[in-house]
Amino acid sequence: MDTETGIALAAVVISAAAAFVSIHQAKTAKSSADAAKEQLAAAKEANQLTRQQMDRQTAKEQQEAAETEQSAQREAEKVQIGLTNNGGSLAVRITNDSLRTVTDIQLTDVTPEEVGPWRSWKPNPNVGRSLSTTSWSLLHPGTDVTVALWLLDENGAHVPRLPSKPAVKIHFRDSDGQCWAAVTGRTATRIDPPASTA
Repeated sequence: MDTETGIALAAVVISAAAAFVSIHQAKTAKSSADAAKEQLAAAKEANQLTRQQMDRQTAKEQQEAAETEQSAQREAEKVQIGLTNNGGSLAVRITNDSLRTVTDIQLTDVTPEEVGPWRSWKPNPNVGRSLSTTSWSLLHPGTDVTVALWLLDENGAHVPRLPSKPAVKIHFRDSDGQCWAAVTGRTATRIDPPASTA
């Protein structure tokens, strides 16, 4: 074999080897690309599953919060205000028919819902201490408290004739620490806690 033939043969071998290496690299690159695509698809699926789980968890938490709110509303509405005309005085009876203890009860307002010679309401000083206060620290389930009120005219004189429909408003705190306002004949509503005086 002459030199030129040897060189030509060597060139063919080198070309074949280069082609083989090239084909192998192309296959490896394709395999890597396919693997990368599979990994990307798996990552997208994992992210989607995570988002679905988070959405389910959020929906569950929102549902639980709504149920808790509805339960608190139902219990707050079981704190009832009853009125009795006692011939010149108004007896306001606050009854806790809920299943929870309520605290920080305050009678905050009594307003006649009709025109008349009425100016303001004051606790009746002519009755015992338990009936002449307008705030109570605690009211257990199934218990009640009563306050006796009388009307004063613009001169501060007692008005014996009472309006037929006074509106009584109270504030109280439920066992979860939430504050509520209740008015005779209306649904209890949540209110902001009173500002601290400390």
